[in-house]
Amino acid sequence: MKKYLSFLSFIALFFIGLQFSSAQTDARQSQSPEAIAKEKTHELHQLVNLTGGQQSAIFKVLVDAEQNMGELNKRDVTDNLKQEGSITVRKNTEEAFKRILTPEQFNIYMESLKKE
Repeated sequence: MKKYLSFLSFIALFFIGLQFSSAQTDARQSQSPEAIAKEKTHELHQLVNLTGGQQSAIFKVLVDAEQNMGELNKRDVTDNLKQEGSITVRKNTEEAFKRILTPEQFNIYMESLKKE
């Protein structure tokens, strides 16, 4: 009897853990573009030590990029169009970063992208 009880407890804990991990994934996907941009801005600040003006400008660029990517993912388009759209969004974001960041900061940022 103890074996069955232990087995059933194990199964119950497994399903609870499975539901918990699923809820975390859903929460991440349902974050607003502003929340995602805030996280990315903070990560970039940690990497290159942004000034207040740079943080504000980077945040605006990232919000715009996240909104564009969200719209791209919502639309029913082919994989080619999605890929081209995401490349365009990435290039536009990179160009905006190049205008906002100092050359040293931009180089550090690009090096971090290569590492990933």
